[in-house]
Amino acid sequence: MSNLDPVLLDEALTLVRELANGRVGLRDARKRLAPLRDRWPQVDPAIVRDEETADGSVSFDLLLREPAGTVSVAYSPAPALPWPLRGAIRHSDHHLARIGTRTLRVGEALTALDFLWFDHDVLARLVDTGLVAAELEQHPVEVTDAELQVAADAYRRAKGLLDPAATTRWLTERGLSTEDFADLVADTVAVGRLREAVVAGRVADWFARHRSSFDTLVLAWIADATPPTGREAALAAVAAAVRDGRAAGVLRTVAASAAPEVRDATGPVATTVAGMAVTAVVVAREPAELDATTRPLVERAVFDEWLADRRAATDVEWFWLSRDRTAPAR
Repeated sequence: MSNLDPVLLDEALTLVRELANGRVGLRDARKRLAPLRDRWPQVDPAIVRDEETADGSVSFDLLLREPAGTVSVAYSPAPALPWPLRGAIRHSDHHLARIGTRTLRVGEALTALDFLWFDHDVLARLVDTGLVAAELEQHPVEVTDAELQVAADAYRRAKGLLDPAATTRWLTERGLSTEDFADLVADTVAVGRLREAVVAGRVADWFARHRSSFDTLVLAWIADATPPTGREAALAAVAAAVRDGRAAGVLRTVAASAAPEVRDATGPVATTVAGMAVTAVVVAREPAELDATTRPLVERAVFDEWLADRRAATDVEWFWLSRDRTAPAR
C-alpha cells in the first residue's frame, strides 16, 4: 500500500486529466506541475507526455517517488490507448535510452545533436541532454516571451533562416512544428541559465588551478619544411617560405583548444593547420588572463566538468544499442 499523501494522489489525478483533456504541451505541463513539486518536494514529481502517432491522441503520466519505488498516476482520455498499452506497443519507436530515472526520446536526442550543444563525443552528448533535462525538470527555469523572441531571432540568424519561407522549410525538413521550435528555443535559454547557475562563484578558483591550459600558444608552421626551434629563426623561416609562395604562417591558439601534440611540444612537431599537414614549433607561450576572451572558455570547461561528474554517477541503459554498450558513459 502506498504511503503517499491521499491529497497528493487526488491532485495528481486531477492534473493529468486536465493536461490530457487540454492537450497541453510538455513545457506548459511542467509549469503546471510546479505547485505539486513545491508542496511535496520529497516525492520528486515528474511529468511524461506521449502523443500517439496514429491518431494524435495525448496521454500524460505523473511519476511520484517513494523510498521503495515509484507510483505512476496516468490518464488517457477516450479513445486514446491507456499508457501501459502505448509503452508495450511502441516502446522502441520512441525511446533511445534510460538515464537515471528519465527516458530520453529519440526525437529529443537527435534534435539535441543539431540544436543545443558544443562538440562532444556523441554518446556523451546524448547522456548530457538527459541529465540537463532532468535537472531542469527538478529546477524549472521561467523563460519570458521577450527572452524567447531574442533567442529565436539569434538562432534563425545563425542558421541563415532570414525569412518565413526559409524557416518553414527548415522546420519541415526536420519534422518540427512551430510549437516544437518554440520549445527548443526555450530549452536553449534554460540550458544557458543552468550553465550560469552551475559556474557561478567557481570560475576564478577553477581558472587558478587550470591556468596553463588557457595560455596562448604562438605557432610558426611550414607545410614543406621543418622550422628551426628558436623564435627569431622560426619566424624568419616562415617569412621566407611565404615570400617564395609556399604554405606557411603563424597561428595563435589557446592551449586547451590546440592539438595534443602541440600543447607540450618542446621542438618541431607534425600537426595539421586547417586540415593541411604541417610541421610547427611553439615560438611563444603567453600566460593566460581571466579576460573577456578567456572567461567563456573557462565557464564552458567548468560546466563540462560538472556534466562529467554527473555522467560518472548516473546509471545509463541504451535501448537502441547492443547490450554491451549499456555501461554508463564515463
